[in-house]
Amino acid sequence: MIRPLRTALLLSISSTLFTGCAVVGVKVKKHDSKALRETAIDLARQNDSDSEAQLLAKAQKKGLPAAEKLAALIEVARTTANAPTASLEQRINKIATAEIVALMAGSKFAPQPLPGGKFITVSTESRTTLDPRIPDGILPADAVQITKLRVRTMQDGAGLPCIAHFARNNPALRGQPGIPPLAGIAEPVTVLVRLDGSSPQLAFYRTRQNDTCIYQGREVKLAADFSAPLAYMLSKGKNRNIDVRALIRTDLNMDHAGLYQFQRFDPEKIPVVMVHGLMSRPETWVPAVNELLADKEVREHYQFWFFLYPTGLPVWASAAKLRAELDRYRIALDPQHKNPNFSRMILAGHSMGGLISSLQIREGGKKLWKQFTDTSPAELSLTPELKQRIIRTVEFHPRPEIARVVFFSVPHRGSDLAMNPFAEFFASLIRLPFTFLKADQLILQRAVRPEFREIFVAPANSVMFLRAKSPLLQAILNLPMRKGVPYHSIIGDRGKGDTPESSDGVVPYWSSHLDGAASEKIVPSGHGSNENPEGIEEFRRILHNSF
Repeated sequence: MIRPLRTALLLSISSTLFTGCAVVGVKVKKHDSKALRETAIDLARQNDSDSEAQLLAKAQKKGLPAAEKLAALIEVARTTANAPTASLEQRINKIATAEIVALMAGSKFAPQPLPGGKFITVSTESRTTLDPRIPDGILPADAVQITKLRVRTMQDGAGLPCIAHFARNNPALRGQPGIPPLAGIAEPVTVLVRLDGSSPQLAFYRTRQNDTCIYQGREVKLAADFSAPLAYMLSKGKNRNIDVRALIRTDLNMDHAGLYQFQRFDPEKIPVVMVHGLMSRPETWVPAVNELLADKEVREHYQFWFFLYPTGLPVWASAAKLRAELDRYRIALDPQHKNPNFSRMILAGHSMGGLISSLQIREGGKKLWKQFTDTSPAELSLTPELKQRIIRTVEFHPRPEIARVVFFSVPHRGSDLAMNPFAEFFASLIRLPFTFLKADQLILQRAVRPEFREIFVAPANSVMFLRAKSPLLQAILNLPMRKGVPYHSIIGDRGKGDTPESSDGVVPYWSSHLDGAASEKIVPSGHGSNENPEGIEEFRRILHNSF
């Protein structure tokens, strides 16, 4: 009884200390016409000589027919369309636009009548605009209150920044292979009241596609909020970056493993696949994505995908799952191999995720198995199930779609922390989705070389993999990499500047350094170099050089 009680106690403590840690604090406010009306009246009182403020207050008058209210709001939007940044007029413009969006959303964005026989409609003129009837909801970006992010990625300009949210079962997402089940997809759009045609229109510009538009005959920069959709998705999902339970109960978390999209697939953008580390989740990449989205070139050239896996799995098994997911995405998105951007993929791995990434560009098969034993898997007298699992795990080739890899704080040669008693205790608790029969264990132990025997007893869960100078990690380093694929290292030294004797507190420099790297950047960081401002800036530099 002692062991189950000890396991339950540790899970309870871990859940309390770690799994409830939110990546960002998010609060979503509902649209409140009363609050907008009070704001409009307050602005009018403060600026009694300002005609726009007075007109906005008039548009909020109770009992005003909908057509007249829309007409007054459209007139406010027209007179303040070219207002300077951060001016009273620009604030008034955004309030008026928000009210127009709310009024039209009530009728599911059907054309609405105006005085004089005209209508206000929505525009769906090009690839850079969104039909607001397609998503499951539209809400102003400022309705999403965010804390815990270092910066809120925004830009000033014309229009009202909003979020378009698509639930997982939305027909617009049909054929998309990796929609997060809880969060769905949220994308930034900026709403502009267009008055350059015979009738007014609402245009919803997709600002990740293009953050400018032609308005009244000239190009204008659009206002945008790129953090709000990211935070909104987090509020719908797990919103935590540490997950001890998924480490220990790996056997119960396999159904959630997979490659997930941050946005709808765009064939004109290069995928960046991000792989988290031990006891972690994809949310650990949120600070990096949030700050990278501030860069127009990054937004226009890249799309972000995230690999989620239960981190108790042995590295071989997680790498095999990622390869299977890349195959699945290729079949869904580019079955004819005609999209050049799919074959320019960039892989970014943090900590143990870097080991999984490393295996995507290395040659396995005989070059791997012969390091363990001279007896081929087919020749071993194992159960057919185990024999097939071994073959699937060791028989792999470099992924053809991966063009570059970025390693963040990766223990290529292991870590001393994986050898301390606490780590040993964690390793003993991990429950994998498969077990060895005693007879199979004995056959494997007899077949493999002495230095590998212990790992086939465990079996080889992730914590055992990470032991300093592990023969398994050396076996990975011995595998040849695919020629022509550059790789980069971003390494923390806790701000001590003592490289090569440095450590990020978890992984020492001698473990994270790789000869032959296209670049190596030491940043003043602990183990979270992927969340460090200098680490993120180095990632941005690498992306800029990879268009």
